Amino acid sequence: MQLDTQQQEKAERIEELIQEVASFSDQRARSIVQELLQSTLGMYGDCLTRMLTLAGQHEECGSAIVHEFGEDDLIGPLLLLHGLHPVDTRTRVLHALEGLRPSLQAHGGYVQLVRIEQGVAYVKLLGSCNGCAASNTNYLRDVEDAVYKVAPELDDILAVPEEASTSHPVTFIPKRPPKQEKGVRPVVSGED
Repeated sequence: MQLDTQQQEKAERIEELIQEVASFSDQRARSIVQELLQSTLGMYGDCLTRMLTLAGQHEECGSAIVHEFGEDDLIGPLLLLHGLHPVDTRTRVLHALEGLRPSLQAHGGYVQLVRIEQGVAYVKLLGSCNGCAASNTNYLRDVEDAVYKVAPELDDILAVPEEASTSHPVTFIPKRPPKQEKGVRPVVSGED
């Protein structure tokens, strides 16, 4: 479910207020407000944990509800904030990249997740609009937007360069059949 305009405005206003609190010159007031926010977030995190635990106790129905929570544009980020998202980072990133594939393929591009390591997602961008460097920049921006939306816990997204294609002669040497023990041999299709 997408965030509506009112929910988006609330999220933006919260961010503005957090920035304003951080700029308070009165250290005591800033500390009190920050502690209040941390305590409130901690309590909400505990409540979310309890909700997920209770829902998870109801087998199939509960699992479906927890999955829906993770997919929701309002609830999913809140679960991420508290480290409670039901889907692991790699799966979320793969799903986001899968959603980009049709638009990238329409322009001759393709993206592949290489790995996620120490908070960094490594992606390979293949192809582009006639090799245009600007299109690769646009592809990377689209990839970053999609990935950070579902995995804001990542510290960075790096594009891995395409490997230079080198041709090597290929020699085919038939594989030797393994030694058979006496009385044991594989069944060939059609033999019974």
